[in-house]
Amino acid sequence: MSQTSPVCGHTINLDNLHFTPDELRLMNELIVTKVLEAPELSDFHTLITGIKNDKRIGIIPGTFGLVGKAAQGCNPIPQCYEDVAIEKTWEPRYKEVIIDMCVTELADTLMKLAIKCGVELYDLTKTDIFYFILDILEKDIRKMVFRTAWFDDQAAAVFPAGILTPGTDPAFFNVINGFWQQFAVIYAANPLQLNAMPGNTQLTYALQQTVATPLLTYNAVNALIDAAPCELAAQPDRILLVTKSVMDRLRRQLQALGTAFQDYRLSIDGIEFATWDGIRIVSICLWDQWIRAYENNGVAWNDPHRVVYTTVSNLLIGMVCTSLFDNINSFYDPRSRINRIEAVDAFDAKIIDDRLLMVGR
Repeated sequence: MSQTSPVCGHTINLDNLHFTPDELRLMNELIVTKVLEAPELSDFHTLITGIKNDKRIGIIPGTFGLVGKAAQGCNPIPQCYEDVAIEKTWEPRYKEVIIDMCVTELADTLMKLAIKCGVELYDLTKTDIFYFILDILEKDIRKMVFRTAWFDDQAAAVFPAGILTPGTDPAFFNVINGFWQQFAVIYAANPLQLNAMPGNTQLTYALQQTVATPLLTYNAVNALIDAAPCELAAQPDRILLVTKSVMDRLRRQLQALGTAFQDYRLSIDGIEFATWDGIRIVSICLWDQWIRAYENNGVAWNDPHRVVYTTVSNLLIGMVCTSLFDNINSFYDPRSRINRIEAVDAFDAKIIDDRLLMVGR
């Protein structure tokens, strides 16, 4: 019986395949299923580099508020004005990915033809297997950064204590406080920054889908935009981020009205871009995928229809160095005969101006 890699089972599990070893000679003969890929972070975030330690951010309003009273005569009394600063703190936290493999993991599998000879028998780092794994892992790490920035919550818990799908490991979601968690704090303090989206409060998957009609979704998105503060409406980098469920319903309503999105384009990673009411709108299908997979109590999803109206310069992702997870290290330890893939980096997400935000969910 083959020994599996330390702690874990087979990294690439081919147990369901019934080829002979001679029939499957190269890993690239396997058909890899299509997956959604993460968007470029800079598409709708502002990236801040060099956040080595917890670093304070000083934010001061650009106005004193009301100024100017009736002019006084001699010996006038000064008027009191105060511009009160607020503070936020960068709190970058490290996330890591570690995969260990031993050659004995391959001994009874279809991948044994990739094993080299002689003293190189145990070193898998230069085989097709490692390149195959790295190609998949690089895409997953980019998605992990995006997912962490939005869906992480240091208080994450599985339903019913929290919103995570039963069976989900909270350790994948509890390293930082991401944007959704920060938004919840903001609209808890000011409920006017939260607009209800149709269908979200329904208690079954089916009703969440059918109650959210194209017309109701169309009206809800427009109402959210109309309720935004003038300061947000005046920003040149304002943006609408929506789930695919919202984008699809907007499209259907436009079709019913005999029109279509302005400036529509579909990127290679499945992200849809268009213009809505003069605002750049972006459909993020990964949000839908993660909500359905990881915020699912077994009968309904947690707010499957979501909208965020803010600015690109207000959604900050701070990182310790000048990039995130650009280097994935793979190495072989001849003493233990373990092959390791390892990546680690630290980052945080931060919304800066709480006023420049409207959330629909």
